[in-house]
Amino acid sequence: MVVCSGCFLHGLLLIIDGQHSIEEKHRDLCRLVMQFIPPTMPLQLPGSVFRTFLQNLLLKNRGADRNVPPPGVSTNSVIVSLYTVILHFLSEGFAVGDNCGWMKGCGINAESDVGFLHRGGQQTFPMGLFLKSDPHRSDISRLGGSFSHLSKSNPVTDQEAEVVRWEEGCMDDEETRVTHLTRQQPCCCSNYDVDFTRVSKDPIRHTAKGARGHCSTIPERSAHVAAECSAGTLNDEIADKPSSSDQSEPEFDYRPVQHLMIVPRESNFSAATLREEELLDAMLLLYHIGLAPNFKQASHYMSHQSQSISLLEETDKQIKERACGEQLKHLKEARSIYREEVIDCVRHCAWYRISLFSRWKQRGMYAACMWSVQLLLVLSKMDSIFCYIPEFYVEALVDCFHVLRKSDPPFVPSSLLIKQGLASFVTFVVTHFNDPRISSADLRDLLLQSISVLVQYKEFMAAFESNVAATQRMPKALLSAFDNRSWIPVTNILLRLCKGSGFGSSKHGESSSSSIVFQILLREACIDDDELFSAFLNRLFNYLSWTMTEFSVSVREMQEKHRVLEFQQRKCSVIFDLSCNLARVLEFCTREIPQAFLTGADTNLRRLTELVVFILNHITSAADAEFFDLSLRRHGQYPEKVNRGMILAPLAGIILNLLDASAQTECKKEQNDVVGVFASMDCLDTVHCGFQYLLEYNWAGSFRGDAYLAKLAELEQFLRLLISRTRSWEVKTAAYSNEIDGDDGMCCICYACEADSRFVPCSHTSCFGCITRHLLNCQRCFFCNATVVEVVRMDSKTG
Repeated sequence: MVVCSGCFLHGLLLIIDGQHSIEEKHRDLCRLVMQFIPPTMPLQLPGSVFRTFLQNLLLKNRGADRNVPPPGVSTNSVIVSLYTVILHFLSEGFAVGDNCGWMKGCGINAESDVGFLHRGGQQTFPMGLFLKSDPHRSDISRLGGSFSHLSKSNPVTDQEAEVVRWEEGCMDDEETRVTHLTRQQPCCCSNYDVDFTRVSKDPIRHTAKGARGHCSTIPERSAHVAAECSAGTLNDEIADKPSSSDQSEPEFDYRPVQHLMIVPRESNFSAATLREEELLDAMLLLYHIGLAPNFKQASHYMSHQSQSISLLEETDKQIKERACGEQLKHLKEARSIYREEVIDCVRHCAWYRISLFSRWKQRGMYAACMWSVQLLLVLSKMDSIFCYIPEFYVEALVDCFHVLRKSDPPFVPSSLLIKQGLASFVTFVVTHFNDPRISSADLRDLLLQSISVLVQYKEFMAAFESNVAATQRMPKALLSAFDNRSWIPVTNILLRLCKGSGFGSSKHGESSSSSIVFQILLREACIDDDELFSAFLNRLFNYLSWTMTEFSVSVREMQEKHRVLEFQQRKCSVIFDLSCNLARVLEFCTREIPQAFLTGADTNLRRLTELVVFILNHITSAADAEFFDLSLRRHGQYPEKVNRGMILAPLAGIILNLLDASAQTECKKEQNDVVGVFASMDCLDTVHCGFQYLLEYNWAGSFRGDAYLAKLAELEQFLRLLISRTRSWEVKTAAYSNEIDGDDGMCCICYACEADSRFVPCSHTSCFGCITRHLLNCQRCFFCNATVVEVVRMDSKTG
């Protein structure tokens, strides 16, 4: 084994050397192409040949990012190699002396050997890159739709020759701003990356040699870049100038842009010069069509490697416990398969670490993220330009960020990834995940999914809490985004923000990882905008009812077939998790906004009561309890983690929250009666059975100590009061039924209340509670399907 490990490590070193040599040759070749001036008339500038080469390559590879690429596209290695060359040029510098003096940004002093992505100070971008109809870009989707559609509906040809300029970091909060010119350096230019590499336990696995040749090694360049940035020589103060361009502040703006201006391009000579911004534009497209699939494949192999190692270890453990028999033979065969999978994954992972996760590449990717997100935020203030931005800018930014977040070896600790340079990423995703200017729903989903992933981690949650845009916009934006398309990721986000605050959720100290800041902001958003909260609550009731119905139907199908299929079990597990998450969100609403259920019309309280009873009925009425519990868990999950308590706990919390809020309310005469609403249910036996199940459930596994006993005593008192009130309700109902003739005057929907409301214009009648609930989701009459214009309460005396 030692010999094999030594051979493997020796082979890795040879591959690393070979990789660096090939990459260096690629860079030398591209430098020659950039400096080549063809002997043609009219005379062309240096870089024109390389630009033509880039455009032809991109034109050839249109559609390479589709599931079925068109014929004739380049191999992935060509795209990756060219991306690597451009990334090195933009991040580490061209290192060709005065021969590349023409290679400059728009007005930026590029005389120093600091890479374009690390210069800091004043940033520029030619808007013509987005507004021109180049052949290799015409069919690329834009944020506002297709280019042909935008050119007709929103023509901006007069701005093709203009350049947008801004100051690096102008979109960040002043207190947390980190740029290449501030005292605290971004992760890509701080000396921390050198220290982090030095302390790595496995330098052969986690580090690679610095690039050789014209450019210095990574540690030297990091110090060089940091020194250049700290010196402040790259920053020239600029004054704001008036612009004729449209710079309106849209709805999704949260602060005015400082040091932003639009200026005309200097000259035709400047327009003809190959610019570093063009290379950045091409690099992002190359990343989208070539690198993103590779990183996805690398993530797959790294995840599969961990799974295969776990299976191999588990198989070895079973082999030791079973020394003979036919089962031992099968275990050894399985072990051989797992071992081959581990070896294959290790080889692939080693190659991806060498080819994709080199230290200088991670630095360049981080700097590219900083540059891209600043550009997107600046242009988001300009409606006429923002819609022309290609979608791959956003896709490459999001994918690149998450690659750095999950990179193995890690680029920097997760606590510094956002804090030290990418705070703008949080600003961008929370500002634009429901931006209607982005026409692609998939792209908005991508931004929402990013939030859903990031808030799962405590260090990233802290970045959201300290971000002004997140605290100002995200609570209301999440409530409004809770729709038929995005309700699942929004539920996950809300659950994470409220995590640990519910009944039975503090067993392992989860409450310490919840966000008190966003809980307060969510409560304020719900109270301030009653219409928004009512719509959110209505959808929450609907989705929870649907998920529990789907779960019950799936369990019943498996019971009827007397077998549990893997697909059906996975479906049941997913739907059950969704139901638990939705119930937790509903529990949060009853704790933070109890007045929505206890005051005013009792529609919300009745819907809540019916939903609680509906869920309890499905959970407690399973014919085969063991089969039911088995359907909740996926393969490998333990009963201690996944059980009925996951859905029962929020139900108990909902009832306790309402009882506590009722007891604290001063004007009890004006509030809705929680016990009375439960007692008025027409399935009283189901209600009693469900609450008795709640009391008898083993809650000891969900709590620390005996803190839950007082809560159970409160539930027990509630059940006794409910039983007493139920008997009184039955007597009252029986007496009332003897006074009336049949069902005359009763609501024919619920048969429990008087029909006291008339629909306009059709004049059909029902009780006010039934029609109010119905109108939440449909504006048509129960009986004749006529559009309901108005609901009129009728006086019992006048009819």
